[in-house]
Order: sequence, then C-alpha cells, then structure tokens
Amino acid sequence: MHARILPAHQRVLVLIALLLAPTIPFDSPYSPIPLIAAVVGYAWAQHNATRYDRPELLIAGGLLFGQLMLVTAVVVDDRQHSVGLAILVWPLVAAGGRFAARVVWAFTAFTIALMLVASLGFDGDVVLHDPILLTLPIATVLAVVLMSAVIRESDAQHRSAAILDGLTGMLNRTALDARTHEIAHQASVTGHPVAVVVGDVDHFKAVNDTHGHTTGDHVLRDLAYVMRKELRAFDLAYRVGGEEFALVLPGADEPTAAALAERLREAIAAQPIATLPITMSFGVAASSPGTFDWDDAYSRADAALYRAKQEGRDAVRCASALPGDGVEAVAELRAA
Repeated sequence: MHARILPAHQRVLVLIALLLAPTIPFDSPYSPIPLIAAVVGYAWAQHNATRYDRPELLIAGGLLFGQLMLVTAVVVDDRQHSVGLAILVWPLVAAGGRFAARVVWAFTAFTIALMLVASLGFDGDVVLHDPILLTLPIATVLAVVLMSAVIRESDAQHRSAAILDGLTGMLNRTALDARTHEIAHQASVTGHPVAVVVGDVDHFKAVNDTHGHTTGDHVLRDLAYVMRKELRAFDLAYRVGGEEFALVLPGADEPTAAALAERLREAIAAQPIATLPITMSFGVAASSPGTFDWDDAYSRADAALYRAKQEGRDAVRCASALPGDGVEAVAELRAA
C-alpha cells in the first residue's frame, strides 16, 4: 500500500500558500498559526480522502475547517473590518471545483455567516458606522461564486458529453474505465470489498423486432429512470452495452449487492416500461475485502447473469453459487 500523492496543481497551490503566508504583514504573532493550520488541514483531508467510503465528506470537512481557521486568523489580527475577510474566498474556489452547485451555495452561506459573526461580533460598531466594510467582502464572495458557477456549468456540460450515455443519461464505459482504477485503490486502502451487478433486459431483441427501435429506445430510457430512483445518490450505474447495465458498489459484499439487484428487478417487473411488460435479469459478484479487479468481477457477474437467463430470466443470480469462476463459468454454462 502506497501513500496517495496530491495532484500536481494542488501541490502547487499548497506550496504557494505556504510561501505567501510569511509575507503577509501580521500585527499579531499568533495570526500565522490558524492560517498554516488551514492549509495543513485541507492538505491532510485531500491526502487521506481515499481511505474513507465517502471521501467527499472528508474534503468538505477540510474546507469547513479551513474557513474557521481563516476567519480566526482575521479576527486575531483585528482585520475583520478590512479587506482581510476576502481571504475567505479561497476555500470557496476549491469547493467550486469539487462539489455540486447546492453544496457550493451551502459553503457560501456558511462563509457569509462567518463574515457576519466576525464583523458584527467583534467591534461591530465600526460596521454600523461604515457598512461597506462588511458589504464589500460579501459582494466579492458572491461575485466569485457566481462567476465560478458559470465556469463550472460550462465545464460540466463538456465533461457530461464525454462520460454520459446520450440515450439514457447514465454513465458510459468511458466513465467506468476511469472510475475502476480509483475504486481499486480505495478498496486497497479501506480493506472493504467491491460488488458488481450486471443487468440485461430480457427479450430486448423481440421488443425491437416487434415494436421498432424507437420503442426500444423508450424502454431503455424508462428503465434507466426506474433504476436511478431505486439507487442511492452515490451508487454508480453505467450503461455498458446495448441493453446491458452495470453497477459498481464500493464497500458492498455479495449479499448486499444481491439485495439491491432484487429490489431493482422487482421495481422493473412491477410496472409497465414504455407501456410494455419488461423484465430484467441480474448477475452479482463481489471482490475479496481489500481487493478489486474489474475484469475478474465483471466476468463472474456476467457468468451469474448468464445463469439467470438460462434458468428462465427475470431473476437474480450470484457468482458464488456457480460451479466455476469468471470466464470458465461462462464457458461451462454455454456448453451445457
């Protein structure tokens, strides 16, 4: 197991911050302490994020801690009634590159609340006589967040075009290939298993042949919608083929993944999909704790899916119940 190194651009930002900190003309000898703590705290959170199942929570905690330390430095140095509060823009810029818009706005509200506490809670009479000392930093923060939102939206649209399936809106193989390496590293650090669920629409060729490809497209879109409603926000779902979908579930073992697959199967079978009675079959496999090999896990889940198809469809089957393993299991089943 190797230590995760910060990406180059983040190492540069940390280095710049550490180099600039001594050049700031502090009035109090204690002011640099919270500033350095803010930089170190965020760097630690970024460095250790992949050790946790929800790395975004650690990153968010690092940013919130950074905001608290920065406002502490401003108050300790008695600069809360000057441009010193503008320093709180830095963590917001970092949040803008890592989180969805609603999270960024939550960070913004938290930042403005800190500004209000710092300005009004410490010698607040100064602000009452000259409100621009508070309104200007707040306006600066809002301007930066709004401009970042425009840039983030444009960037998201370009990235979405590259990693989203145009028909269903689910992630595509490009996104899957990029994510599997990260999940493998995360599993090695956390020591948790990773489950893979492979699903395939039953008799989909008959749908296209009987009702036409336009109806087939509607079926796939509606299936994707039903699946997304049943999944948690952080469950990763991909369209990997014509009518084939895959789920990658970090931290899940085979029984947990099988229960999720069964819930998806029941939800799909319980309602018309594009006005048609549609069912899906699922195969499930999980890695050993602390390891994850996408090719191996997918092969074993695909073998379980083939068994579900062979035994009548509209079913969930697990790789652990197969006579063989991976590709060998597929070969055995197809030769039977």
